[in-house]
Amino acid sequence: MAWSNNLFYIAFLSQIFLMSYYFPNKLLARMRYILATYPPEMYPKLYPWPIEHYKLAHLAFKYITRFIMLLGLLILFAVMFWVDHSTFADDGFISEAWPAAYGMIQFLPLMAVEFSEFSHFKQMRKANSATKRTAEFRRRDFTDLVSPGLIGMALLLFAGAILFDLYVHDFAVTWGHDTIQRALVMSVTNGLLVIVGAWNLYGRKLDPHQSAGDRIQRISVNLKSLLYVSMALSVFIAITAADDMYSLDFIDAVIMSVYFQGIALLSLGYTLNSIKPDEIDFDVYRNDAAIT
Repeated sequence: MAWSNNLFYIAFLSQIFLMSYYFPNKLLARMRYILATYPPEMYPKLYPWPIEHYKLAHLAFKYITRFIMLLGLLILFAVMFWVDHSTFADDGFISEAWPAAYGMIQFLPLMAVEFSEFSHFKQMRKANSATKRTAEFRRRDFTDLVSPGLIGMALLLFAGAILFDLYVHDFAVTWGHDTIQRALVMSVTNGLLVIVGAWNLYGRKLDPHQSAGDRIQRISVNLKSLLYVSMALSVFIAITAADDMYSLDFIDAVIMSVYFQGIALLSLGYTLNSIKPDEIDFDVYRNDAAIT
């Protein structure tokens, strides 16, 4: 179907722009804004490494994401002119493997930024020479930071997706059946999300200087983001089951592309919009700041 392929081209072009241009640019602009607004001369505790290290990292991130964007455009042209209606998919339509594989590549530099934070905070802890520290002893509960309604919605969607998948396939519970495999994928993925959420909630304080208020906000945003990702997975599984019911194989690639964009919006997009630099207490990174 030509219209379904044209729909994929639009979705995939949106995926290229959103995940390899818009979000990287927004993230890079934020990093440069912090560097310019809160320089190491005034906020030395924020920069455990020389300033050249951060400038080089920003430059590397920019060019890597630009390369991935160009790679996406090449893939798009390749699909349009050489792969369309070929044997890359058994049903003759564009395979969902294209947006899935490219989406994983797009997430790599974003994940690298996330992991670099761990090294950054570790270096900050090493450079932290404070001998007196205070801690917040108030016990944090999951429902204190995330509304019970949001938790209930995530659980409802999780159960609903599995039940709908079972219903579509006449409640087939044979080992190796697609329904059972998808249920296992959902269970394992949500289990990992729970572990990450618990680590965020009860794990050690990574940034030794971060204020209590900023830390609570960051934890709350992270927990909500994890719940949104869980809900997106449930919706994706339900749509996949509906695909089997209504034979929607011709839009599999579109669904996969939209799913990756949804994950990016609900994770990175939500975090960037919820935590703004101007609302962060940067005074804790001055030389004369109290350690919290």
